[in-house]
Amino acid sequence: MTDLKNISPSFAQKFTQHQLSGEQQITPLILEGQYKQAYETLLDAYNAGLYAGIVGPVGSGKTALCRKFAEDHDRGFSWVTFSDLIRPSSLIGTFDPTLVFKLGYDIDSFIPGPFTLAAVEGRIFFANEVNRGEEYVLNALLDALEERRLYIPQLKTWIELDEKFYFIAAMNPSDLRGTRVLPEAFKDRIRVWITLEYPKKEVELKIIKVNCPELNLSESALETVLKIITATRTTLGITKPASIRTSIGFAKLLGERVRRLNREPNLKDFKEVASLILIQNLEFNPSITPLQMIDEIVLKAWNNGKN
Repeated sequence: MTDLKNISPSFAQKFTQHQLSGEQQITPLILEGQYKQAYETLLDAYNAGLYAGIVGPVGSGKTALCRKFAEDHDRGFSWVTFSDLIRPSSLIGTFDPTLVFKLGYDIDSFIPGPFTLAAVEGRIFFANEVNRGEEYVLNALLDALEERRLYIPQLKTWIELDEKFYFIAAMNPSDLRGTRVLPEAFKDRIRVWITLEYPKKEVELKIIKVNCPELNLSESALETVLKIITATRTTLGITKPASIRTSIGFAKLLGERVRRLNREPNLKDFKEVASLILIQNLEFNPSITPLQMIDEIVLKAWNNGKN
């Protein structure tokens, strides 16, 4: 670990100023519609001692829901986004080679992973995009999720999970590129399954507003933004539509353009912002010309807004 004393005072001071503390964060989440129902189901599962899984498309609010749940219960929140790069040691922990050189293979030279920390500190652990993980990695968690005990091979010992520990898994639809079928043994340990879709337009509008309180867009402009975003989720040829994060980004960029130009956005503004925001955030069938499809979506949304 780097010694901050040997770093220039200016950087060390700024580093300390920007270092995250353990203070509670506030996650903006609109508890209406499906989010209210999902939150209440999660609460019931938590009180029943049943681990929960959340299934929904990319950017549908799964992480925000879980973070909000942890905040409301004044619980620590640890999470890992699974991928081919995640190994059991990424979750459980590993030895620090420099400390091993000084202390040997001892608990004082062991750096616990986020799952182990959650297990001993009684946090909520969020396994994000869990169906992108390798089966052997998920198998390392089976005993913990069933018997509430975790084997740490580096220390050659078992530990008992804190009674407050809770596990939530989130996964994308199984037909999404890069996902795998969850192993039955792992899936069996998730007893409650919650499904999320992209929110209804009125809820997404509130989400945009709560995430962009300074937004300088009229209701009609926001309505057009949401028509564009919604169209990406229903148009054939788009395999990965716009997420809630994308809709927030679209509104923010358009809002800053409106602020700078001091006028209502026109069709050209919508097309330019759409090309900047959507072109890399969406995925299309190989036969589709992305920019042409985006222009068509924007034009249709614009014309519908004028009718």
